[in-house]
Amino acid sequence: MLSIPVDVLPHILGHLDKASLAKTCQLNKICCSCSQDVLYRNIQISGNFKVCETLAQSTHLAKRVRLFGILTFHGTIRDELLRKSLQNMTNLRVLIFFCSADLSVLDGCTFRLIAFYGSFFQSEPLLVPFLQSQPSLKDVTLGPLFGFGNDVTFAPTCLPNLTRISADFSWLPQLIPNRPVTEVTSIERGVGDSVDLSFFTLSTTPIWKLVADYNRLYPTPIPLLASIFPSLAYLCLSYTAFLDSKETVRFINNFFNPNRMVTMSVIDCH
Repeated sequence: MLSIPVDVLPHILGHLDKASLAKTCQLNKICCSCSQDVLYRNIQISGNFKVCETLAQSTHLAKRVRLFGILTFHGTIRDELLRKSLQNMTNLRVLIFFCSADLSVLDGCTFRLIAFYGSFFQSEPLLVPFLQSQPSLKDVTLGPLFGFGNDVTFAPTCLPNLTRISADFSWLPQLIPNRPVTEVTSIERGVGDSVDLSFFTLSTTPIWKLVADYNRLYPTPIPLLASIFPSLAYLCLSYTAFLDSKETVRFINNFFNPNRMVTMSVIDCH
């Protein structure tokens, strides 16, 4: 072990399973430190929350966490335990929060996220302040939000570095303008009303990837769509069973000039 350079050791340890990493922690101080870096770098939990007790009690281990994901429902984990764990993860960069715990568990956290994927939480008034406190966020997914209406207001100064967004279509007009958004996923389906799509042009950088419902785009004339998305390189449309799939394919085939290289796909959502 003494002949292995310290900077090479983490690459070797990255190929070990958790059981082997735990054993390596017992070899010596250097192996223990490097193994803990790998062992606690990515933490994802759903049913067993004992690791949260460890992270709440051991700040030196919590500081090693870069990605933390939790999938649980209200009442299955104590809010105070989750709050303390998150507060100790000062170097966290990616938070996957599919959890119905109150968003107040994020109060007092000093981490600076680059990605946040959230759903199921119910604390509508706390969502925007939390996002406002994370100016480094580039990738954001806001899934189904229990109790949320479509009138949530995102401040113009919120998410200044946003490049990838997945959210309800009704929120996109607030989240895209004046931000460097390049990838957009609209999670709402089955709405056929004609809407003004011009807000897509207000991104400070060209949008090259779009995943949306067929009904959202179909009422808009093809030439107008092409002008709204002049730099699109990837398009994915979802459609429901009552729509004619051939018509959908014909629509996307006519979306752009044939000499443009655009990857397209259609998803049946019946």
